[in-house]
Amino acid sequence: MEHWKRTLYTLWAAEFLAALGMALVLPFLPFYIRELGINEVTEVKKWSGLIFSAPFFVATFTTSLWGWLGDRYGRKPMLIRALFGFAVSTLLMGFAQTVQHLFVLRLLQGGVAGFIAASLAIVSTSTPRKYMGFAMGVLQTSLTTGAIIGPFFGGLLADRIGYRNIFFVTGGLGMLAGTLVFFLVHEKQDAAKTKLAGGWISNYRFVFTSPTLGVIFVISLLTQFAIMSIQPVLSLFVERLWPTTKNLATVAGAVFAVTGLASLLSAPYWGRKADRLGYRRALSITLLGTGITFIPQALVSRVYQLIFLRFFHGLFSGGILPALNTLTTLNVPEERRGGVLGVARSGFMLGSVLGPICGGYLSASLSIRPLFVLMGLVLVATAFGASRAIKEPRI
Repeated sequence: MEHWKRTLYTLWAAEFLAALGMALVLPFLPFYIRELGINEVTEVKKWSGLIFSAPFFVATFTTSLWGWLGDRYGRKPMLIRALFGFAVSTLLMGFAQTVQHLFVLRLLQGGVAGFIAASLAIVSTSTPRKYMGFAMGVLQTSLTTGAIIGPFFGGLLADRIGYRNIFFVTGGLGMLAGTLVFFLVHEKQDAAKTKLAGGWISNYRFVFTSPTLGVIFVISLLTQFAIMSIQPVLSLFVERLWPTTKNLATVAGAVFAVTGLASLLSAPYWGRKADRLGYRRALSITLLGTGITFIPQALVSRVYQLIFLRFFHGLFSGGILPALNTLTTLNVPEERRGGVLGVARSGFMLGSVLGPICGGYLSASLSIRPLFVLMGLVLVATAFGASRAIKEPRI
């Protein structure tokens, strides 16, 4: 097997294990907050938003640092550090006694993790240009496969072994992922290119003085803001639609999982499509479809209707990140991809901070249904902005 394919598939497995672990806890996180002593519905929504966004808040500042260190000293060591850091911080969450403890540990997780950017940097520097869209699409399926299996089995486990024990399972998966990378990923470092990596701050200048990368940063922020605004309150919306508390975590997990299933099916397709039609066009289409399929979710009255719409939503959302990641990669010199990808992903992280917080507070004041419409319109507007402002990279 070619080196780039072996690297891609090993990183796929590692990302899948970590993403699976992260997704195990998503369906029941609001319910775990209740178990930690927060019982009033409005407060649960607010704390859900804060706790969802906590790791992304810290990662907004640290991802670019880890990426720069990877360019200078090796991306594989940074990936191993990120995976084991994720594992240990998650294990500690199983011992949380208050919602404040959980919040602090989520902040810690954001500071020490950052495995996605490291994986992207390794894949982007080992994959031939003509297969870049395909590779990014395949790598994205590791996250979406975890997003499928994780919520569903997380819900099943929560109903059977309790919430705390799932954090221990997640920590074990993170350690297994780090072990895989340690033994199976072999990174080729070019000493000459390492010297050209530039400084940490210069990567910010590189991004924000580039019209294309600056636009990608803003689009990443807005896209993740809209998508993540729903995440912390989606389980509470399912609770409203489900007539009983029996198997509630399992049903909530299924609602999360169906979007991941659709993304898994569509991400490789959109990656290949982008290689042929252009990455800007693929990004615009997937953003528009994601926004349009968001809006009717506000009208559902049954869980099966929500599941149906979330599936179609995932068919489009699965193509957004491969297009964004490829556009970023092709506009950055190889020797500083880790650092610049880290800066570019900080826009993604910032959206992941602001989205859950705003979603939690808006749903507390306006209710959840208007949130679907509002965020759908944000994505539609972002799609039109992307089609006009992004320039296709040169071959």
